Amino acid sequence: MFKSWLKHALAFLGILIVVLLALAIWEGYKIERQRDAVLGISDALKREQEENYRRAMTDTYGGKTPQETLRMYIDAVEKGDYELASKYFIEKNREKELQSWSNASPEFKDQVLDMLEQSIKSQGSYSSDKTGFVISDPLLVDFILYPNGVWKIIEI
Repeated sequence: MFKSWLKHALAFLGILIVVLLALAIWEGYKIERQRDAVLGISDALKREQEENYRRAMTDTYGGKTPQETLRMYIDAVEKGDYELASKYFIEKNREKELQSWSNASPEFKDQVLDMLEQSIKSQGSYSSDKTGFVISDPLLVDFILYPNGVWKIIEI
């Protein structure tokens, strides 16, 4: 009777060990899949960052100072070259900028150009890391320094 009970206990213990081992292997597999997913996302973000850097390095529209970029922008708008004017903006805001000038009334254009002329004369401020610049009077004009040394307009 004792041997029969011992056989059953050992069989139960063996099954329990096999089940626990299977659960541990399954959890390890799930962790490995999650790690692979995180690495995939990390690689994709790294590729996107490298592509953004490459595009920024080849984008030469803009000046060596925020004020110079704003002057170039104003000159392009005054000539009616809205395509060129939009190129002084960061890439993701160019289309919106191009459409805003294309749809604007002449009175609005004159008013904005007057305020932008005043903005160039205003004292702006650099960010702590010197890669951002903001003019806030009379219009808010936000700039960013691209890695190639060219200042781009984020928004007006």
